Amino acid sequence: MTLRELILYGQNLLKESGIEDYESDTRILAMFAFDINFTDMFMKMSENMPEDRIDFYKNCLSLRCEHMPCQYITGTQEFMGYEFITEDGVLIPRQETEILVEKALELTYNIKQCKALDMCTGSGCIGISYELKRQEAGYKDDIIHLADISNDALAVADKNKFKHNSRCKIIKTNLFEKIVDRYDIIMSNPPYIKTSDIDEIMEEVREYEPRLALDGDSDGLSYYRRIAGEAGKYLYKNGILLLEIGYEQYEDVRDMLLENGFKNVSVIKDYSGLDRIVVTYAAEHDY
Repeated sequence: MTLRELILYGQNLLKESGIEDYESDTRILAMFAFDINFTDMFMKMSENMPEDRIDFYKNCLSLRCEHMPCQYITGTQEFMGYEFITEDGVLIPRQETEILVEKALELTYNIKQCKALDMCTGSGCIGISYELKRQEAGYKDDIIHLADISNDALAVADKNKFKHNSRCKIIKTNLFEKIVDRYDIIMSNPPYIKTSDIDEIMEEVREYEPRLALDGDSDGLSYYRRIAGEAGKYLYKNGILLLEIGYEQYEDVRDMLLENGFKNVSVIKDYSGLDRIVVTYAAEHDY
């Protein structure tokens, strides 16, 4: 079969299985299965593909028909221009989270040696991509810690650390329990979906992504309460706290932060115009 025939076959198969992005997902799986890039895909449309790779491609399609995310099938996801390993047990990096990293880079641009904490790190995409972008800007001496409670997540973060030759330190901790340092900036994308809402979200997320990385308890705010109550102790005076939130959570999170002494709380909207990243600063006094 030619590549064109195989792509049409895949698109029809995924469409019949109710995959919304069936066209783009088929291309992603074809590039992965046949080890070609986007340009090669169009140049090789009339070529017959090797039988063993066709079988592999069809197996990938079968997994996607079961609503397994492409990122778990291919084992990678691009984030901030870098390729990150993704596996079962770790949240797939989202494009909206890039806004958090971009803001962190902007706010710490003038800090020559930055101490940063990526809390609830998951794959490590926030902290590692922050480190890499800082290195590209000439900052070579940053101290960056990646923290999470999940062994699965930390194992993937460690793989991504090795993949990108990162110097980040990995810490297993239940939020701040094992944290002993202070930081210029703390970045976090904690679980924030209400427990009762998890059964209603799309199947790809509900059935395949780790519940530990999704479930924010009955109101979706339990992690923010703890972070708001504890993060100030681990920030330098006027240190920066950046939090990704659910689109309806800004007012609640803002109030928590203000009640715990944070100042200048603001929110950045995502690409859909929804509240997504909270920016705030630690109090000037010592804890």
